[in-house]
Amino acid sequence: GRSMTTQQLAAALPGIPQASLYRHIKHLVESGIFQTVAETSVNGAIERTYAIAPGQDSLSPEELAGMSVSEHVETFNLFIASLSERFARYIEGADLTHLREDGLSYNGTAIYLSEEERAMLATAFMNAIVPFIGLGPAPERKRYTLASIVIPEERKSS
Repeated sequence: GRSMTTQQLAAALPGIPQASLYRHIKHLVESGIFQTVAETSVNGAIERTYAIAPGQDSLSPEELAGMSVSEHVETFNLFIASLSERFARYIEGADLTHLREDGLSYNGTAIYLSEEERAMLATAFMNAIVPFIGLGPAPERKRYTLASIVIPEERKSS
């Protein structure tokens, strides 16, 4: 949901050497994952602003099925790291006496569902958030990150 210049990406990812970052950005643009959303002339050079291309922020069922165990773990770890970074950015600047008023919440719970009930929950969740997904930035709106994680318990061997 954010657009960033190469310099902003470099500041957000300080452990990545500049040459590697430029190579990765080029690859992400060529593969259609990133798109250039703005170009500005800065001291005679073109500074590009990038964003994730529409539809490139999630994996298809086919892509998920084709991933190895280690690729799933790595992808999940990246997801969790991005949530952790967003949380740290928020909490470091927050008034700790107003967390509830800001809308901060995080929790987890175990629930027991049949496959039909799990599908009903997923549909109900999507129906609840779909009307809000397309809302863009506006002066009266504050950006929130909504994350959902559903992890089944291990399968029992027959």
